[in-house]
Amino acid sequence: MQTTRRTFLGMTALAAGAMALPRMAAGGQRPSLKIAVQDLRTILEPVDSASIANVSWRVQYSIFDQLLRTDYNDNFRLNFALAKSLKQIDVKTYEIGLRDNVKFHDGSTMSADDVVLSLGPDRLRGEKAPGAAVLANFLSSLADVQKVDDRTVRLLTTTEDPVFTNRLGAWGTQIISAKAWHAAKNYDAWAAKPIGTGPYKIGDVRSGDEITLVAHDEYWGGQPPFASIRFKRVPEIAARIAGLQAGDYDIVTDITPDHIAEIEGVKGLSVTGVETTWFRFLTFSPLKTPILKDVNLRRALACAIDRDALADGLWNGRAKALNGWQLPIFGAINYPGRKGVSYDPALVKELLAKSSYKGEEIPYPSVGTYYPMQLADNQALVEMWKAAGLNVKLIMCENWTQVDNLGGITDTSGGAFYADPVSMLWQIIGPTNDLQAGGGWTNAEFNTLGHELETTTDLAKRKAAFKRMQDIVEIEDPCITPLHSMPFIYGQKSNVSWQPNPLPQMYLGPKISPEPVA
Repeated sequence: MQTTRRTFLGMTALAAGAMALPRMAAGGQRPSLKIAVQDLRTILEPVDSASIANVSWRVQYSIFDQLLRTDYNDNFRLNFALAKSLKQIDVKTYEIGLRDNVKFHDGSTMSADDVVLSLGPDRLRGEKAPGAAVLANFLSSLADVQKVDDRTVRLLTTTEDPVFTNRLGAWGTQIISAKAWHAAKNYDAWAAKPIGTGPYKIGDVRSGDEITLVAHDEYWGGQPPFASIRFKRVPEIAARIAGLQAGDYDIVTDITPDHIAEIEGVKGLSVTGVETTWFRFLTFSPLKTPILKDVNLRRALACAIDRDALADGLWNGRAKALNGWQLPIFGAINYPGRKGVSYDPALVKELLAKSSYKGEEIPYPSVGTYYPMQLADNQALVEMWKAAGLNVKLIMCENWTQVDNLGGITDTSGGAFYADPVSMLWQIIGPTNDLQAGGGWTNAEFNTLGHELETTTDLAKRKAAFKRMQDIVEIEDPCITPLHSMPFIYGQKSNVSWQPNPLPQMYLGPKISPEPVA
């Protein structure tokens, strides 16, 4: 699942500087890295719809490169990556010069043909292409890719797009080997072991259990610091920590506050994390759930949530309450002084009195174990609603398909991939994403405004559209409400030096010198 979160998170004992070479193993050999993760997806094609998930991105981020690169640890600065130049020809045409001598994992050299295939109809832009969902979510304005010569391509958009260059450094423009794509026996074989240009190539893949990456020593960005990286699926947090303590793993993911002392108290181990732009939030599906058609009831559900209590009580201050959809990184497009949705018991009482709600049961399906502290969040929310006179029933599900089918209230996550609200509120609940595409909610005015937000460069119009979109989803037709930031907390051996991202991705390659896009 995917979709929204945020940039305030009070982490203590946070991570240090940039990726550095770890201590060498005996004999001067590069070490291998072992990482225990909560879950894995073994479809490794980054534009496959099954790969739109936190647990996929953290593995894929070191396998592939995009045309541009967003440095999330440098205020979301956009840098050149596989592109070495970018020139806007007109409002809908961009010319890109490609970096020289970039080697794919199969040893072939990247050319314009690879970019045309990567962003073409067979893989990304076709109606039945495996990347159709990624295109809709991340690259909706991309219309065509044209080869100019072996080192140059032109990208055409359907409309003017104020964030098009940001999109090129977010997700979906991972470049793959056209030669390897055509040589694959079938798509399933390709998706299990795709060929990219990143610092690590895919080694052994054991379905649902383990993925091993191997250093790609011809990487254009420098020598990878690890000889190999093994991601091991270990669903239970206690088992991940026990493995870290025993020396079986170098890094373990998804640590919760109640387990931090088990790591910090052990010599040679430490806890790390960064400020995050990833968030937990709820969606409401009135078109699937008759009781939720009442706007006053949906507003009451949102205003009955004490977000500070969730962030402080469950996360011991390591998360920050989120009241709205404006993030500091969005800058001038934000509306000064906007407060968003507040915990307001008096307003809840007023809204319920105006509503048609008579105590009917409201379904709240959840898998409960996908996110750190998810079940604790679920249970705390049910108790908050109960205290406000709202009869919400938590329904535990085995998978996300069951959750989607039941409608009601859904909890999920998402974040800002670049510094603009197109990457946040619009990407989360726009017409191509789960809530609207699955028939849970729709609003014609919201969709018209969202389309304007992503197709005009006029700041005043964009600012007005963003403000009105927030009014709709917070007051007039609530379909989504934020909860809090979602900390990414890792346990690790103290001699492993790296810097986490404020998104789910784990970049484990060499430090790349910045080449900012003007």
